[in-house]
Amino acid sequence: MKQKFYQIAIDGPAGSGKSTIAKLIAKKLNFLFINTGGMFRCCAIALQNTNLKDKKAVSKVLKSISIDLKNDLLFLNGVDVTKQATESKISLLASDIGKIPEVRIFLLKEQRKISQGNNVVIEGRDTTTCVFPNAILKVYMTASIKERARRRWEQLKRSVPYQQILDDIIKRDYQDTHRKIAPLKVAKDAFIIEEDDITVDQAADKIINKFKELVNV
Repeated sequence: MKQKFYQIAIDGPAGSGKSTIAKLIAKKLNFLFINTGGMFRCCAIALQNTNLKDKKAVSKVLKSISIDLKNDLLFLNGVDVTKQATESKISLLASDIGKIPEVRIFLLKEQRKISQGNNVVIEGRDTTTCVFPNAILKVYMTASIKERARRRWEQLKRSVPYQQILDDIIKRDYQDTHRKIAPLKVAKDAFIIEEDDITVDQAADKIINKFKELVNV
């Protein structure tokens, strides 16, 4: 009998805790974690000095890069870019390049390739609607803008002014929900989790319990 592999896909706006919770779920279930946001940030780093209106130039860069995800680290062409990927300008640029068809096609192929032959937990902004629309469990995580900004501020050890982070998230939300290609939206059959008043562990346990319910474990 052919072995069945599962995908747990998690979407949500910037700062909603998707990565933290997805990593925790992957660890608890012994699934592979795919950080799509990190992959977009790697592309943003690679393309930051490229004319994004020049499709040939963008395609040339994409053909020349390799992205590796190792635990919590991001590697671009073998170089650890984890810290650089957290910079505000890279975060906003990642949203901008998300509008480019060539980038989305490149990463869509990479994400699906990584998932082959694996049980995966994947998080991003279109994983439930575009990347894995047939995932066994589709989750949409959200929290208030102020709470998301506070969490990101704490994550960055208060090294960036809170107001700057809040402004960036407001801008990012608008970009993500208004782009023409694969905008951030709630899948019709998504399992919605409001995070303002629950802990990371509680959110992860809710998702795991829902997954077990669906697969009758």
